[in-house]
Amino acid sequence: MNVSVATHDGVRTLTIDREAQRNALDRATLEELETALGEAERDATVRVIVLRGAGDRAFCAGADLKEVLGHESIQESRRHFDGVARVIGAMQRCNQPVIARVPGFALAGGCGLAVAADFTIASEDAVFGLPEISLGLLPLMVSVPILRATGSRKVLLDLVLTGRRVAADEALKLGLVTRVVPRESLDKEIEALCTTLASHSPETLRAGKEAIYTMAEMESGAAMRYLRESIVLTSRSEDAQEGIRAFFEKREPKWTGR
Repeated sequence: MNVSVATHDGVRTLTIDREAQRNALDRATLEELETALGEAERDATVRVIVLRGAGDRAFCAGADLKEVLGHESIQESRRHFDGVARVIGAMQRCNQPVIARVPGFALAGGCGLAVAADFTIASEDAVFGLPEISLGLLPLMVSVPILRATGSRKVLLDLVLTGRRVAADEALKLGLVTRVVPRESLDKEIEALCTTLASHSPETLRAGKEAIYTMAEMESGAAMRYLRESIVLTSRSEDAQEGIRAFFEKREPKWTGR
């Protein structure tokens, strides 16, 4: 198994367990990640998902280049790179928030996975980049979440066509990460974020995540109409009604996920 799975207090941690290969993504790993994300999404006891790499040298160094070099047909190449797209899609479809824990390197496809997470928490010494151009390759699948995160074609062109590496502080300014913390505070920061997210209504988290991803692909007028209907439905959910009652009764709400 290339992906290990652990659950504690509603937090499902998925670890790319290929430390010797800097957690590179071969086809088997991508398939295991897609399966693990799907299983987490269907498990009502899972409130938050954390994606990480084994060890602290690298979150993920991208595609397993030995496997890429060994592709003997277009079909093999297509299956491999389609796996990256499927994992990114699975992360977005998850009802639960997905947090990427990023110490060290997040390069190529690994950069894409880190940025595609709903929250990307990086250590101060983390390094991001799309170095494929130096190998005669292009990071095209992961360009989608990176463009959406930065909102800038110029930023994406700079990263893709130069292959330069970006330190954590610049990654934060560009919109590639959510927060940057000292290495020794990384796990505490993620634990605190998990606690905060898990304290909220799972139904409202699901609806909020879906609304934001959907709205981001719409023109402004259609987005406003869509979001109006979304808040109408959310306000009528059992959890919203319970949250309002708990506010007036000065007590903690009891979420049902409905």
